[in-house]
Amino acid sequence: MQTVYLLPLTVLSLVVAVSALGYRATSRRGYAPFVLGGAAAVGLVVGKFALGSNMAVYGSVAALVGASLWNAWPTRLRTTSGPFRSRRGASSDGEHQEGEMNMATKRKIEVFSAGCPACKDTVALVQRDACPSCDVSVLDMNDPKVASRAKGLGIGSVPAVVIDGKLADCCTGRGPDEAALRTAGLGKAIP
Repeated sequence: MQTVYLLPLTVLSLVVAVSALGYRATSRRGYAPFVLGGAAAVGLVVGKFALGSNMAVYGSVAALVGASLWNAWPTRLRTTSGPFRSRRGASSDGEHQEGEMNMATKRKIEVFSAGCPACKDTVALVQRDACPSCDVSVLDMNDPKVASRAKGLGIGSVPAVVIDGKLADCCTGRGPDEAALRTAGLGKAIP
């Protein structure tokens, strides 16, 4: 069997693999995995066809697999303050930093959280269901600026989710109401 087609097929396969690393790189891990994958592809072709070095081939394959895993590894949520992380960075006042994609092409999702277990569940839900065009921010209600913004949006309890500047219907509860709490027995001694 002849190996005359081995070089073109190898190059074609590597071009496809490295192109996949570059496709939508800015919405994942940036161009670093793409550059690493390109260098690994060149190293593989040179190692196999010019040098005939198995060590160079194995090292290049390992680097290409590493670049692919790095690129595919999910991003974590980041908050403006607090323990969570969001997919796209936001400054502390909620405004997006320069270099971000045009927000007209993004859906802005804000999760108002205090770090409670229910809040963590909501953050995980939003993170799991968010699409590539979703710009997710988790905002810590312990930050006075965030609390002020939440009050302006009508948020009375956490967790709360705001999508494109509108409080989601599931989160429109007013939070604790003094009259309802007193009716339930708050402030009344047990006879």
